Amino acid sequence: MHEFYRRGDVIHLVHVARILAPQLTIHHQYHATYDVPDPKPPMDERAYLENLKEQIKEKFTRPMDSLGIPHNLHLFVDTDNAPASAVCATVFKVADELDATIVVMAAHSKGQEGGHDPWGAYLGSVADYATRNCARPVMVVRQYSAPLVLHVSRSKGLLSGASTGGAPSPTVSAGGASPGGGFGN
Repeated sequence: MHEFYRRGDVIHLVHVARILAPQLTIHHQYHATYDVPDPKPPMDERAYLENLKEQIKEKFTRPMDSLGIPHNLHLFVDTDNAPASAVCATVFKVADELDATIVVMAAHSKGQEGGHDPWGAYLGSVADYATRNCARPVMVVRQYSAPLVLHVSRSKGLLSGASTGGAPSPTVSAGGASPGGGFGN
């Protein structure tokens, strides 16, 4: 987190939980309707949301509190079959209302068939939709192991083999990011 935050920033955590069961309604040609009950046992959505809030606090807000980073949590619910465009519409709306500088999203690396992506080539449907359709800059973060951010220093001279005509070029070296200090943990 410390690689991204600047004094005066407020981090807004936006999460859209796709947990609501969609209501299925059958319309007959004789103007009769029938609401089909959900075949799954009912989910305690309130308990799920409280558990989700606790997970978010443990993973994100408590570390931000310890670092003195101001933050707000925005939690929304949608149907469990909500398309990526619907989830992103919620995220984009919040970003617009807050005049967000950047939208940072997690990449869940799910392939087209829903399986795990071993090479990290897929972003997941929501992150993919956001990178293609968001009017604001989008940064996609994967789970990582330190260092997350490489340190760029202009004071160390030229990169080997680079010829810039006397102008210093950045030198890239491994930084000191620590595990658990960034967005992906």
